[in-house]
Amino acid sequence: MNPRRVFVAGATGVLGWRAVRELVDAGHDVTGIARSEEKADLLRSLGATPVRVDLFDADAITAAVAGHDAVLNLATHVPKPAQAMRRSAWHEHERIRTEGARILVDAALATGASVYVQESLAFAYADAGDRVIDESQPLMDGGAATAVKAAEGEVARFTAGGGRGIALRFGQFYSADSSHTEAMVATARRGGSMVVGSGDGYAPMISCDDAARAVVAALDAPAGVYNVVDDEVLTRREIDVALAKAVGARRLVRPPAATLKVGGEDAGIFLLSNRASNAAFKAATGWSPRHPSVREGFRALARELPGERTPLWQTIALLYLGLGALIPGLYATFAPRAFFDDFPLGRGWVASEPPYNEHLVRDFGGLNLGLACVLLVAAVVGGRVLVRTAAVASLLFAVPHLTFHLRHRVLDGADALLSPGMLALGALLAVAVLAVGSGDGNRRQPRTGNALVGRPRHT
Repeated sequence: MNPRRVFVAGATGVLGWRAVRELVDAGHDVTGIARSEEKADLLRSLGATPVRVDLFDADAITAAVAGHDAVLNLATHVPKPAQAMRRSAWHEHERIRTEGARILVDAALATGASVYVQESLAFAYADAGDRVIDESQPLMDGGAATAVKAAEGEVARFTAGGGRGIALRFGQFYSADSSHTEAMVATARRGGSMVVGSGDGYAPMISCDDAARAVVAALDAPAGVYNVVDDEVLTRREIDVALAKAVGARRLVRPPAATLKVGGEDAGIFLLSNRASNAAFKAATGWSPRHPSVREGFRALARELPGERTPLWQTIALLYLGLGALIPGLYATFAPRAFFDDFPLGRGWVASEPPYNEHLVRDFGGLNLGLACVLLVAAVVGGRVLVRTAAVASLLFAVPHLTFHLRHRVLDGADALLSPGMLALGALLAVAVLAVGSGDGNRRQPRTGNALVGRPRHT
């Protein structure tokens, strides 16, 4: 491999900084876009030269690209997991694949670069069922594939202009510094899955480390489109099994396919079955993934991401306790008189002990809202300390309350059993969560190595 001057857009993303590291290690002279001084420092630490430039400023990009032999577009703008279901959250990401790719190719052609590499998607193919597919399989119509086709069209335009254009169709990335991967692992440790779609459908994946090595290999590949995925593409059900084993969970509960409907047609890309093959890229470059499948990759990922496994039943118990505090908390805080007269559902448990005191009722509501906050955050975030703290808080509320009802008969009939029975159930659930939470199964796994020290977090 001959040393080249390489310009990288997206040089500080989860793929980009790894590609920069691999390029520098291979002897290339690398310039990368950095949008902040912190990211510029990251590139300098990797041995690259940072440049502050707007990807959509055509004149500035042309000036920055001048003198480089290869141009790499690894830029993305993937929204955080909490925003990913909003169609509008993907506009910047799509703009990078359309306008950004066009500007970079214009600059590469104008300045005489010989190689252009574009990040693309291996999970944008039209549904292929269980067939092994190569790059000749057509891409899906509409949705997220529209921007993918636009980006690959720019690759073809670069080749037609006398250069060597390469589109790398990557599988879904996973890495320890990705917020999506962190959410996926954290959810798995609580017994849940973020993988949506038919369990029998195939979902191509690739670790960011293996993808970065593929970027370097692509500099010497013939012009064309290549799949960069694991050697063995697994079904979504097999992916869940691999992740469960990696984090020590018995099984993962998967969300229904309808979960992605709120994301519109773009989200449908994650429901397709694509058993993509990496044979063409391996034959062209000699590249091979170090993790043949996510079975090996997830084991390494779990070691790199410290965390604690919260069983699914514990999460459900905390959600139940949290909602049990949230509902009366909201009711008492914002409608104290109605709460006193009617709670619960017109049975008048509170009104059985008059007189009405708005101050005390609102205080009761606020205390329940505080308890609900602790319980619901513990259910969502997990972790031994937080889970145990929430269980203790629930007990501190439930036990004195239950003791009072056992010692004083203030209700009649079925209500005399129902009220303390519900309090006893809450106390028992809190005891169960506390007892299991103190065992070895919830202890923090040690962090191995120093792989993430000093690196910014990316999506």
